[in-house]
Amino acid sequence: MVKKLGLASTFDTASQITNRAVAYVRMSTERQEYSTKNQLDVIERYATEHDLSIVAIYEDAGKSGLTKSGRPALCRLIEDVQTRHDFDFILVYDVTRWGRFQDIDESAYYEYHCRRYGVSIAYCAEPFDNDGSPYSAIMKMLKRAAAAEFSRELSVKVFAGQCRLIRMGYKAGGAAIYGLSRLLVGKDGIPVGILKSGEWKAIQNQRVIFAPGPEEEIEIVNLIFKWYVDDGVGDRRIAALLNSQNVPSKYGGKWTNNIIRCMLKNEKYIGNLIFNKASFKLKNKAISNPPESWVRCDNAFPAIVPIELYDAAQRERRRRNGHYSTEELIAILRRIYREKGRISSNLINQDPDAPTATLFWCRFGGMFEAYKLAGIPYVGNDEELGVRKRNYAFKDIVQAQVEKLVRAAGGYSERQLGHWATNTYRMRLNGLVNIAIRVLSCRREPKYGYNRWWVNSPSKIEVDFLIAAQLDKSNTEIVRYFLFPREDFGMSDIAFTEDSVGRLQSYSTSRLEDFFGPIEIPESKDDSGVLWAS
Repeated sequence: MVKKLGLASTFDTASQITNRAVAYVRMSTERQEYSTKNQLDVIERYATEHDLSIVAIYEDAGKSGLTKSGRPALCRLIEDVQTRHDFDFILVYDVTRWGRFQDIDESAYYEYHCRRYGVSIAYCAEPFDNDGSPYSAIMKMLKRAAAAEFSRELSVKVFAGQCRLIRMGYKAGGAAIYGLSRLLVGKDGIPVGILKSGEWKAIQNQRVIFAPGPEEEIEIVNLIFKWYVDDGVGDRRIAALLNSQNVPSKYGGKWTNNIIRCMLKNEKYIGNLIFNKASFKLKNKAISNPPESWVRCDNAFPAIVPIELYDAAQRERRRRNGHYSTEELIAILRRIYREKGRISSNLINQDPDAPTATLFWCRFGGMFEAYKLAGIPYVGNDEELGVRKRNYAFKDIVQAQVEKLVRAAGGYSERQLGHWATNTYRMRLNGLVNIAIRVLSCRREPKYGYNRWWVNSPSKIEVDFLIAAQLDKSNTEIVRYFLFPREDFGMSDIAFTEDSVGRLQSYSTSRLEDFFGPIEIPESKDDSGVLWAS
C-alpha cells in the first residue's frame, strides 16, 4: 500500500522541496513488536532531525521479509525508483525491515539498485550511518546475516513445536474439513467450546483439536464413502448427485470431483492427524515429502467413518486407477461423441461417467491421437492443430539435443515420465537440477497488430530452469533459445513481442550448445521435415 502525504507530496505535482524522502515499513504479523506505527515514529523523528520531507509511505502489512515476491509495496517502491524518480531518500526502520532475505546479497542488490538511480537508503534505528564507508558495509553485512539466521532458527523452532503439538493430537492450524469441527480445549484438556468459522483461540496456552461435526455432515460423508465403495459411483458422479439434491458443500458452493477425491483419501475421517506431507520452508520451492518424513498421530480424535469402510475406499481407488482398458476408453469417447455430436476435453471432463481428459492424453499421447483411434473427426482449427503437432516435433528434437549436450559436458540426464511412460518434456540433470522444455509459437494479435510469444514461468511449471525454443513468425523454424531461471521470474509468465524481446537478451542465444558448452552439431532434418536451426 502506498500513502501520499500533503498537498505537495504527490508524484505528479512539482515541488520546491529538494530533500524529498519516502518511508518503507513492513510488519510480518499483527502481533509483532515492530508495528508500522512504531516504525513510522522513529522514521519521522529521523526525517525531522535530518531536514527531510516524507512525501509517501510504502507499507507492507502482514508480509514476510524472506522474499521480494508477495510484498507489493516493496515491488512498487523499486519500480518507482526506476521510473518516477522524484525523491532522493528511502527511510527504513532498520536492516531487518528491508528484508530477512536468506541470500544476503539479494538485500544488498536491491539497495544497490536504488543507489544506482540516485536514491539513498537510510536505516533510521541503526547505530551507524549508511554512508558507503567500509564500517557501514561491514555492519550491514553482519546485520543481514543475523536477520537471515534469525529466520532460519525461528523456522526450525516453529517446525519442532508444530511436530510436538501434532504428536499430542492438537491441530497445527487451518480450518476443519467437511464433517469435522474445531474444539477448543484448555491447558488441562477440558473442552471449552466449538470454534466457529473465523474464530481463533484467545489464550496462548489453549489448544485446538478436531471433533465430530454436525450430524447431517457426518451422514453425507458416510454416504459418499458408501456410494464409492458399495455402488461403484465415481467422484464426478457423486458430486453431480449431491449438487442435484442441493446439498451444500463446506462453504456453500458446488461439489466438484476434486473435493470428493480429496475427501475419500483424507485420514482425518478415521481420526488420524498427518503433518509435513509437503514442505515450504523459508519461502523456498514446495516439495513433497516421502511418507517416512510425515509426522503422524493416529487415533487423535474419534473417527466419523468406520475404518473398514475407509480401507475399502482406498482399495477401490487403487483398483480404479488401472481400471480402464484402451478399448473402454475408446468406447467412452464414441459414446460422448454420439450423445453430444462433438468432442472436446471440456465435454470429457463434464461427463460424470468418464475419467478426466488427462487420462486420455496420457494413455494415447495426446487428445488428437485418441480421437483418431476412436474414429472421431476432429472439427477445429486446422492451423492450430498443425502448430501443435509441429510443437511436439520441435520439443522432441530439443530434448534429444539437450541430452546429447549434457553427455558431452560430462553429465547425465533423466527424463521425468508421466502416467503410462508418456513424455512430459521434463528432465533432471545430474540428479539435482530440474528443467522443462517448451516451444514458443508465434501468436498473431489481430486486435493490436503485432506478433506475440508467451510461456508459463518456471515457477508455475515447477522446475529450476526452463529451456524455451522460440519459433519464427511462420512457426516452422527455431530462431533462438532461452534459458529462464526460476529465481528471476517468480510466478510471472513470460511474454514478449518483436519489439520487446531485447529485454530478454541476457537469457537468449542462437545456439543451444551455448548453455552447455561448445559441441559440433551438424544441421539436419528429422523425419517430420522440421529444420534444426544451428
